[in-house]
Amino acid sequence: MAAEIHSRPQSSRLVLLNKIEGHSDGVNAAVLIPKEDGVITVSEDRTIRVWLKRDSGQYWPSIYHTVSSPCSCMSYHHESRRIFIGQDNGAVVVIYTFFIHLKVDLQRVCVCVCAAHQNRVSDLIFSLESQWVISTGHDKSISWMSTQSGSMLGRHSFGSWASCLQYDKDTQHAFVGDHSGQITLLKLDEQTCSVITTLKGHEGSVGVLYWDPVQRWLFSGASDHSVIMWDIGGRQGRTLLLQGHHEKVQALRYLPLTRQLVSCSADGGITVWNMETTREEAPQWQDSDSCQKCEQPFFWNIKQMWDSKTLGLRQHHCRKCGKAICGKCSSKRSTYPIMGFEFQVRMCDDCYDTIKEEDRTPLATFHEGKHNIGHMDMDPSRGLMVTCGTMIFDISPPRLD
Repeated sequence: MAAEIHSRPQSSRLVLLNKIEGHSDGVNAAVLIPKEDGVITVSEDRTIRVWLKRDSGQYWPSIYHTVSSPCSCMSYHHESRRIFIGQDNGAVVVIYTFFIHLKVDLQRVCVCVCAAHQNRVSDLIFSLESQWVISTGHDKSISWMSTQSGSMLGRHSFGSWASCLQYDKDTQHAFVGDHSGQITLLKLDEQTCSVITTLKGHEGSVGVLYWDPVQRWLFSGASDHSVIMWDIGGRQGRTLLLQGHHEKVQALRYLPLTRQLVSCSADGGITVWNMETTREEAPQWQDSDSCQKCEQPFFWNIKQMWDSKTLGLRQHHCRKCGKAICGKCSSKRSTYPIMGFEFQVRMCDDCYDTIKEEDRTPLATFHEGKHNIGHMDMDPSRGLMVTCGTMIFDISPPRLD
């Protein structure tokens, strides 16, 4: 499956309008063309394709272009009519399309190729204001180059694969997520950069970032199945943890008009979060050598085990209060959507008793995308969403009733 186009995410359910199929390998990025009934896709099969909607209502590949290496990511800038492609070989390809009602032959357009990285390009962004193409790669670096001169301006290295990128054009700050689970905030200059801070909160590799420049919120999704909202503008370190996926989160989009967050995961799950309601921050997990309820020692507390002649217990944490507790003192499970827990999580017995039934009312809706969603683009004005990735094959045995 190459892509799916859905209706408005704020509706009660997502409606599949079309399936776009034709690539011979996985599709790594798909974008909706503004004000046109068209989609641009890039794939591991080394092709860039423009799909236009025909009178039959189906999308067909009207235009395609083949490059030298598999296409790993894409950024399309409609005003300047340019497509920016990241490749498996570390190159960034700039295609000047000169669209005229989408009647263009990509085989005859101007193509610029720059060796931005030494390994696969994981993400890229074009800034019209600075005329920069900023990219991250599996060579553990971020680089930025000038589209006017074609020259490389600067590069910064990390300790792990740089997997995703967001950029604030007004302040020239870049956010880079990596495979260690960290997000690095950098200030980019003409030829240098400075590290401002590092955000730590995920327990798995960060797969996607989304920046809202108005609220100054940064959203991150990771392989730990969670989404975190970082309040960058508030400068108080406020974070909201959202857990509503069973697989790694690979696509995000915040809709400011409806105050909704849309997140997509590797198992095809699409979650629409209500961000209008007031939410509570999840507590930091507390450290203790013994259960903070019954005071029984944990298994590493050798001295207390010896003194009390008891075996140590396994440590757990209550998701509502953050206290370190044993299994006997946390036998209950509950959802708690106001804190971002849409699935049942461990609660200590005291916290479980404080939760009312209305506190369990979901603050998110869940939908099925039917395929591994690796990338997503939206046009809220038309109520359209396009997702892309690879097919999911169900190999589980049949259920016996």
